[in-house]
Amino acid sequence: EPSIAESGCPARRRWVEGTAAELGCAATGNPPPRVTCAKLGPGDSRDPPAPTPNVTRGHAGTYQCRATNAHGSALRNVTVAVEYGPAAVPLRVLPSAAVPPGASFSVECRAEGLPPPTYGWALPPAPNLRFAPDNRTVAVAAAAAANRGLYTCTAANRHGRRAGSVVVRVE
Repeated sequence: EPSIAESGCPARRRWVEGTAAELGCAATGNPPPRVTCAKLGPGDSRDPPAPTPNVTRGHAGTYQCRATNAHGSALRNVTVAVEYGPAAVPLRVLPSAAVPPGASFSVECRAEGLPPPTYGWALPPAPNLRFAPDNRTVAVAAAAAANRGLYTCTAANRHGRRAGSVVVRVE
């Protein structure tokens, strides 16, 4: 009867968006088994993932690999995570990018990426800035002329970096 071991078919795989999507599992048995893998889940194709130069986030999920020969079959589930660099870095100024002197405002940076990105800022130097623990938001209390200008947030992970900017006016 066929057998699929962890060594020949790891239960967790990590693919990177834009790279080749090949899901192969090694199995043992006599006669040598044929191995096929199909994605599980509602509405998913039952076809094995074809080698493609374009892994997408849609490839993430659980695949079931089946080794079959004349004596039976063995199953093994493989979970695939698709990693990708930050795609876009939209910034939002709350309550508004037009700030009256003395008012408080915050600039929020959000970026999607896997692994989750880290955030860095380039902004007007001022003493009244406070950063959130995750560094995604900068809060400004009692806005002054020193707070006007370009606020740029950079999101980065091991697959890339992207930046977004917004201009804040203190008027």
